[in-house]
Amino acid sequence: MVRVSAPPQPQVYVHGSIRPVLVEYASQKVTAALEHAPRPVLFVKLNLSHASARGVSEPYAVAVHADVSGVDIHVSATAATLTEAVDVAGQRLNARLSRAGRWR
Repeated sequence: MVRVSAPPQPQVYVHGSIRPVLVEYASQKVTAALEHAPRPVLFVKLNLSHASARGVSEPYAVAVHADVSGVDIHVSATAATLTEAVDVAGQRLNARLSRAGRWR
């Protein structure tokens, strides 16, 4: 596979109080996963959120939406920490992309 260009930078949307260094970590993790896409990535949206309600066991949520040459990819994860949620979402994104050979 020959990569023509790097995937676009994700459009990042932050809901709640999330430190900028964690936003950068999430963006880099998603971009790294999409570098292995079998087709050109046209669009990437990354949603990061932190629920401030007490008693929520997994207050951090990550959602990734990508357009890989017309195929929509959606993965999400929740966890007790943002880095954990990002790592799980990254694993799910890698798994989804590894099955890309079966796409139309």
